[in-house]
Amino acid sequence: MLQRSALILAFLAALAAPSAAQEKIKLKTGKVVSGRATKYDDEKQVLSFHTDAGQDVTYKLDELDSRSVYLVYASVIPKENAKGQLQLANFARDAGLYEHAARRYGYAEQDPSLKAEVAKEREVLRQRAADYCIKNAQAAQAKGDAKEAQKWLAIIIERLPNSPQAAQAASMVEEGYAREANARDDELEKEHADLLQKDLKKGKAAYDSMIERTKDGLTARNSSKAESLWKNALDDGETVLKEIDRLAKKYPSDAKVQDGAVKYRQLTIDQMVEIHLHLASQFTTNSSLKAALKEANAALALDPKNGEALAARARIEQASNEGLINW
Repeated sequence: MLQRSALILAFLAALAAPSAAQEKIKLKTGKVVSGRATKYDDEKQVLSFHTDAGQDVTYKLDELDSRSVYLVYASVIPKENAKGQLQLANFARDAGLYEHAARRYGYAEQDPSLKAEVAKEREVLRQRAADYCIKNAQAAQAKGDAKEAQKWLAIIIERLPNSPQAAQAASMVEEGYAREANARDDELEKEHADLLQKDLKKGKAAYDSMIERTKDGLTARNSSKAESLWKNALDDGETVLKEIDRLAKKYPSDAKVQDGAVKYRQLTIDQMVEIHLHLASQFTTNSSLKAALKEANAALALDPKNGEALAARARIEQASNEGLINW
């Protein structure tokens, strides 16, 4: 069994890796230190470093710009070095780089003798990631940012469905999702009350159904049920868009109607993009990468510049190229 305090760079030395001769790490103060790392103790979360000036110093993880340290190690530890990847995964996990940690644990599993330890460490990763997401969701709620809160809750539900925190996240979604989503069109409802009662009655019903089904999909404890709800929600969205187009054509010279149509169309598209990304996340978790990529591309077809959709497609493509690594 791998010693938890084993030296990361000892693995490099065994491989005679010349790239370990000099490194630069960045402290949170902005100071950059040159030299070479000598070990990382993941229990104490302390990095030992030998500087170019000949000093042996130690830095606690919370003193470091962890991403810069991680990138140093990631650049010099080969993927086939399973023990090195395990230590790198632990470092990334401790630094809060959960996606990177998950990938490195996947590389470490290539050594059958490490599978039990990887499973143990990966469980720690899941718990910390879920706690992190819950904390961020609660902080967003405290600031009144319901949309940000829902984003973090969705990550738990879709990426960590078997964690204890998933039930808590589902409960939080149940309490606030529909209220927040429906509040987005409150102003439009006031401005276009007459149209909603007449020309947009069908579209409004479909819009409300889309919101409700999105929420129900997030709180469903069964992936197939969630998928069905979200696909039905997308059908609702298509109905809304058709109704908006019909209304815009009916009143071509009414500036108020045209303005309302533009705004309702954008609200609907934003919701449909969100649904496609929920599906993409679930398909990724279930190892259905082709389906996940299809959903990410569908989101981008609706909104080509959407940052979340672009990031989702990049993650899925990386998973396809490197092999899927789940949390």
